[in-house]
Amino acid sequence: MLAKFNRILIPIIFISLFSLGSQTLSAGQEAANNTYFPIISYNPSGWIGPYGGTIVAVVVDPTNPQVVYAGSFGSGVFKSLDGGLSWFPVNQSLANLYINSLAIDPQHPSIIYAGTYRNQVYKSGDGGNSWVWSGYGMQDQAIVYTIAIDPFITSTLFAGTRGISNNGGAPWKGVVYISTDSGYTWSPSWDHFGGENLQDWAYSIAIDPNAHDNIYAATHESGPYKSSDEGDLWYNIQNGILDFSGRAISISPTYNNGTTLYYGVWHTDSLYKTLNGGSSWFRPYSDIPWSKVYSISIDPKLVNTVYLATFNRGVLKTIDGGVTWQPGGLQGDKIYSLAINPFSSDNLLAGTEGDGLYRSADSGTSWQRSNAGIDNAMVTSIVLSPADPNTFYASLYGAGVYQSTNRGKTWSEINSGLSDKFVHSLLIDPAHPWLLYAMTDTGGLFQNNLNGGSGWVSVGLGLPLTGTLTPAYPADHPFATLEMQEAFATPSETTTSSQLLSVNLLTMVYAPSNPQIAYMGTGGSGVYKSTNGGASWQPAGLGGESILSLSVDLTYSDLIYAATAIPGSIKISTDGGKTWTDAYLPRAFYSLAASPIQTGVVYAGTDTGFYRYQSGSWSPLGLSDQQITSIAADPSHPGLLYAGTTSGAYYSPDAGTTWKFIDERLRYQTIQSISVDPANPSLVYFSTQTHGIFFVWVHF
Repeated sequence: MLAKFNRILIPIIFISLFSLGSQTLSAGQEAANNTYFPIISYNPSGWIGPYGGTIVAVVVDPTNPQVVYAGSFGSGVFKSLDGGLSWFPVNQSLANLYINSLAIDPQHPSIIYAGTYRNQVYKSGDGGNSWVWSGYGMQDQAIVYTIAIDPFITSTLFAGTRGISNNGGAPWKGVVYISTDSGYTWSPSWDHFGGENLQDWAYSIAIDPNAHDNIYAATHESGPYKSSDEGDLWYNIQNGILDFSGRAISISPTYNNGTTLYYGVWHTDSLYKTLNGGSSWFRPYSDIPWSKVYSISIDPKLVNTVYLATFNRGVLKTIDGGVTWQPGGLQGDKIYSLAINPFSSDNLLAGTEGDGLYRSADSGTSWQRSNAGIDNAMVTSIVLSPADPNTFYASLYGAGVYQSTNRGKTWSEINSGLSDKFVHSLLIDPAHPWLLYAMTDTGGLFQNNLNGGSGWVSVGLGLPLTGTLTPAYPADHPFATLEMQEAFATPSETTTSSQLLSVNLLTMVYAPSNPQIAYMGTGGSGVYKSTNGGASWQPAGLGGESILSLSVDLTYSDLIYAATAIPGSIKISTDGGKTWTDAYLPRAFYSLAASPIQTGVVYAGTDTGFYRYQSGSWSPLGLSDQQITSIAADPSHPGLLYAGTTSGAYYSPDAGTTWKFIDERLRYQTIQSISVDPANPSLVYFSTQTHGIFFVWVHF
């Protein structure tokens, strides 16, 4: 994987930092008696994977099934010339890399449209080699959920969008747009789904291939709608519909005494079907209740074969028009999109949240990852094995846990027994370095015995349960994913008593002075404490709050620092979580790290800079124009600090007096975590939100 960076032939570049000289630093400025010259080496530094990430849209060239496009959420559009086996980015002039939808002109397949998250539409006329913004007339910050092209007059397109609101909440500005000039300009076709006071939006639009005057839309709160005059007038077609939470609508390509459509919903009823163009609907199934349907794909040759891409049951498949259903694979994944090869319908491609792209050659009976070249993995943490310096473990949000035994050259998943692949963090037990822990969204805490164990097992006796599907991070937090952001725009959802889920587990730390004591930060349930190394847990205060970051003092195991989702202060406990006090600072806190060499000192990353807390007061340490998402302090070189931001990474050789940008290849990357190799502190690893892991050499 590093070969692609070596081909760039970047020379070795050294940044030498001037001597700090003789100076007196205040207590806590840990570089007081250290003068050294850290050098960042840019070769062989680089990206080391893993591949994958969130793939929201997949489309196949209707004239050449070897040509496929995948829209990623964070890394733009990828293209394949071998049917999805390998990929390369096609993002020239694509200014927004958060793709929500893709569409190919069926008559001119070199023309592609990409709907983005909050930046309208981009268009390519040369197969993705270059792009131009093509959103004239669309509302400000439009999220383009769906693009539909008229199969007869391909210069006519429809787009379902949602824009910003006046108050940050409902009613949202949902507008369906029409373009009659191949996407150059757009005008509203309909903007009052649900009525004047409840502006809804369309997640999915379908144009009847047999009668292109008929256009259908699945709306978020108001059920299915239809226009019979190319979008001039829309009316609801709700007869028989009980669940209006529409996500997907799809039309059968054949006409059999009426137009057959499928309408997928999000809340309770899964799927509806009509045989008469929406005049009446019925539920065709009996065995797939409570399936959160995101998209629907109909086999163009065997029209009774239908696939549902769901967020809680993987892929579902029917071969009898929806009467009976069977699992179609990927049951552990959240599926956004499924594309069928128009020439060989056994071949499928599925895009997932976090777990990349999968390929099936047997109609969904089996699936293989097909992510080669897709640099879009959201790596939430990386753990370096204390037993083997060549072995790494990485948590991928949506893809579980991956292992590399050759320093990132190749990766393999280690997810056996891991029921929830949305992992927020990994941690090695310091007293038993063969035990690896994984903190997940809804599956709870898992443990993996790396010394001959049989995979992941659920542990964490005493950790909380909840019946509410609470997003892990606030909507404006840098780590909030698309699904989390969307959750704040939709009504809250709860589970039944038989579907209780473990609360989000966001962060876990061991006390450096006592490895039997550990603390857990949860999403919405405060702090928990273990006195037996993580085997069992008890509440340790701050109930009802989301704990974004935790840190424990170097010397005192009862001295804990907690960053909550409530801006303005961090919480401090001096008695192991029995009581907590505020350390007020009018900032939003994202990351904490206690000093690895000095007691009573903690560093904090905030929405406006880097801070140190000591002796009851805060001191700014620079980067005031940055959102600091992750921080680390080198234990072997006092005063050497690292800061990850929403736009790259920095380091300071002098406890925050000066800062230097680490590498231009990290520019615009959100840094999820920073890991200094404990066996070799010259190696530093940066986990990113959309491009996997980046490493640098630091020499002294």
